[in-house]
Order: sequence, then structure tokens, then C-alpha cells
Amino acid sequence: MIRLAFYVAIALVIGIFAFWLAAHPGLVVVEAFGLEIRTSAAASLVLLLLLTFALAFSWRGLAWFIELPGQLRKTRAQSRRDKGYDALEMAVIAAASGDAQGAVKNAERVKMLLDRPALSGLLAARAAEAAGDIAGAERQYQNLLEDKRTALAARRGLVRAALERRDYHAAIVEAMAAFDAEPNAKWAFDALFDAQVAARDWTGAVASLSRGEKRGHIVQLAAKRRRAVLLAAESSQAEANGDMEEARRLAEKAVVAAPGFAPGAALAARLLVSAGKGWRAAGLLEDAWAAKPHPALALAYRDLKEDERDKTRAKRLRGFADLNATHRESLILIAETALDEDDAETARTTFAPLLETEIRPSSRLCTLMSKVERAAGNKREANAWLTRSLSAPSEPDWSDLDPEGPAFGYRDEDWARLVYSYGDAGELIHPRHERFERIPLDPGQALFLQAPEEEKEEEEKEESKTETLAQDTVDEADTTEPEENTKEAVLDVVEPPAPKRPRKPRAPRKKPLPQTAKVEKPKAEAVPSPDLDVAGFPRQPDDPGPLPEDEKEEDNIQSRKREVH
Repeated sequence: MIRLAFYVAIALVIGIFAFWLAAHPGLVVVEAFGLEIRTSAAASLVLLLLLTFALAFSWRGLAWFIELPGQLRKTRAQSRRDKGYDALEMAVIAAASGDAQGAVKNAERVKMLLDRPALSGLLAARAAEAAGDIAGAERQYQNLLEDKRTALAARRGLVRAALERRDYHAAIVEAMAAFDAEPNAKWAFDALFDAQVAARDWTGAVASLSRGEKRGHIVQLAAKRRRAVLLAAESSQAEANGDMEEARRLAEKAVVAAPGFAPGAALAARLLVSAGKGWRAAGLLEDAWAAKPHPALALAYRDLKEDERDKTRAKRLRGFADLNATHRESLILIAETALDEDDAETARTTFAPLLETEIRPSSRLCTLMSKVERAAGNKREANAWLTRSLSAPSEPDWSDLDPEGPAFGYRDEDWARLVYSYGDAGELIHPRHERFERIPLDPGQALFLQAPEEEKEEEEKEESKTETLAQDTVDEADTTEPEENTKEAVLDVVEPPAPKRPRKPRAPRKKPLPQTAKVEKPKAEAVPSPDLDVAGFPRQPDDPGPLPEDEKEEDNIQSRKREVH
């Protein structure tokens, strides 16, 4: 509508102009080159307009002809550019879809079609990485180092390539150069720290961690935990090299960084005890227990003093547990201390809250309860708890510590994994458990299982022994004469002892066992199986035989029977 109004307006202007010319007739005379041309004013204006348009079109045509070669070059360049962008698009799609050959092929086309060295170089390097050509990718990244715009991206690619071929020292060099050039690059900090941990460069990792913490690349809590692990690993390395003073200094710094880090506290306590600073070791262990109790800390605290009476040690351990009295490990420590003092009732009372709060007691608690029942003389209940431990859930962490060996047998690779597991999540790793290493069995923990039939037979034997002993005691009282009668007369005939009263058979008592695993009666003598491992203890044979106390009691009964008869 607007366009139509515009055309109408132009026509109207032209009409008015024509009407004005018609209303003002005139004569135009042109003399040139001996010629004289006479015409009306209207005709002269029309001829002038036509001549102007002709000259304009002629000039435009001449300019087009002059610019034709340049236009052809631009056309070819545009076509080349379009093809290059198409190849770039296909290369990116191929790389994203895992088509390494297609990515390399299209990357070569991009390099030929587009005059963008940075773009084509980066694309060629990524295509080489997709194809698994690490050496080719490194060549491309080395070429990109000359351009300031792509230098940081090139170093990142070189770090990635170095880590791919496990050249951690080369990765450290490139990542450190990138971190120095751009301290705000979080990827540079992560790459540098990871490479230093992988190369076991604990000192360099601590320095990089401090720089990253200042730049805000890692949260403060994770930084403290990681620093504690790194310092403990560095301390262990110094101890292996024989530098005990440096090892103690680093271990104490690890405890300061994270008091709840049990491996660091145990390591520092051991080194301080070897240096004759038991009081300092006790303080570190107490601080660590108050922050986060751990079974290894209790073992280390128990062994601080070797020449100590049992009662004094038990009192010291109970005070140690009171530093965090409501914690699960504190209750277990109190119960174990009571067991060492042969106080089975206190141990059972201490374990009661744990058994009530846990829906399914762990194998560790079941094993400890079996020791409690064994100490109380309840052999049947002890075997029932040990049977229950076969199907009970295992401890999630440190239920099978070796009291006679190192609590934390960490190697370099274990320290490296612990940097992230404890530093980021606050969880300790159990390398012996992960490597399926077995721990020497403590003879005091060798509790045996019995089949139900064998338990019934043992009960009948015990009852038979009790009744026989009672009967023999009665017979001995009847056949014994006063001392005066024996002095006055000697009997020529010895009367036989009174016959024993027949023993009435008693039905065996049926008492339900709190066991979840079915124990079959073995046909032959059971042999411990090395394939079954429950809570760190190999499976034991079913029939342990008589205990040493039972053997002594039976021998005494037999000797008394011989004296009577």
C-alpha cells in the first residue's frame, strides 16, 4: 500500500511538471561546431534526461567491466570459504561421533580451504587425538605455541597428550607453564596437581595446593584434608629414606592440618614414641580421638607404654574412650577393655546399645559378642554368635586391624588414591582389604563352631559326667569307715561297693540358636577352608574338642574314680 502511494505521488509530480511546461512554452537554441539547433523547452528537457540516463548506464557498465576480475576472485574465495566451513562442520560432527578417519579427512580439507591457521591447527590436533595419533597431536600443538592466542590451548593439549602416554614429568612442565601464564585457569591447577600426585611429587603437590587454595580453585576443607594426606605421605617417604627428624616434623604438620586424619596421627605418634616423646604422642592421639575416633588410634594409644600394669592400662584406655564417649568406637573400646579384665558382664552391657541401634549387627560385633559369651563360659551362645557372623554384613571400614602389625600399610599408590578419597570425601581407603590380603589370625580369637548334633552329644556327656561324679561321691561316703574301726580290725573279705542306681535318660534341651547360617555336620574331620573369609577371620572347623580346662577337670574326675574303686 505504501509502495503504491509512492508511485502515485511520483506520477503526480511528473504530471504537474509536464503541465507546468505546457503552460510555459519557450524556445531553446543550441549553437555548436557551426550548427544551430532550435527546439522547445519541453523537448530539450526530455532529451537532457535521456542523455543523463545513457551516460550513467555507460559509466556503470564500464566500472563493472573494470571490477570484473576482482569480483571473480571474491566469488571463488567465497565458494572456498563456504566449502571450508562445510568441512569444518563435518569434522566437528565426525569427532563428536567417534569417526576418527572422517575427522582427520575433513580436518585436512579445512586446512586447505580456510586461511585460518589457528582454527585449522586446533581442529587437526583434536582430530589426531580422536584417531589415537598422540605424536601427531603433539606436533600440531607445538606449532600452535607460536601464536599467543592459541598458546594456552596448545599447552592444555600437550598436558593431555603427556598424561595419555603417562609422561608425568612432561605434563608437570607444561601444566606449570600454563598455570604461571594464567593463574586463574582452574584446569591448569587440576592438571598440575594431578600430575604431581601421579609422579609421587608430594612436595610439589603441597606447593601447588597452596597456590590453588589462594586462587579459589579448591574449597578450604578439601585443601586441608589433601594437605594432611600429602604431608603424611611425604613423612612416610622421609622415614623410608632414614631422615627421622624430617619425618616427625612432617607428620606433626599433617596432624595440625587435619586432626581427625587417623593415619597421620598414628604415624606421628609412632615416630614420636621412637624419639622418646611419648607425652607428645599421647596428646596427638587424644586430639585425634576427640575429633574422629578410629580403631588404629586406640591400638596406638594402648601401646604407648609397654611396661604398664593391666589395671593401669585399662584405666588409661577408659579415659581415652571418654574423650568421645558416645561414639561407636568408644563403646567398642570400653567393651574390649572389659574383656581384657575378664569382665564379661560389663562388656555385654556396653555392647547392648550397639546391638539395639543396629538393625543387623556387623560381623565385627558378632565376633566380639562371641568372645564375650566365651569369656562368660557360654560356649553354645559363643558358637551361635560366630555362626551369625558368617552371614552378617562386614564392617565398612577398619574392622580387621592387625594389632601386631602396622595399622595403615599404605604404599605410594595408596597415598595417591587417599589424596582424593579422603581429601574430597573424607573417607579412608583400606588397601589390605582391597588387595585381598589376609591378616595373621590371633589365637585368642580362634572360636570354633559346632554342629547342633555334636552340641547335643556334648551336653549329654557333660550331664553324664556330673551324675557319675555325684554318684561316686555318695558311694565314697558310704564305704568309708571311721579311723578307730580300721585300727581295731582288718576285714578278710572286702565287700563290693553298692550298685549304682540306673540313670534315667533325659531328653536333650532344645534351645533356639540365634544363627542365620545353616551349619552341616561334616562327615570327616573339618579342615579350615582358605577360601572363606568372614570379617578378616578364616572359617574354622566345627568341633574344637575339649577346652584345656575341661581336659583338666575330666582327668581329676577319673583320678578320683580310681581312688574310690
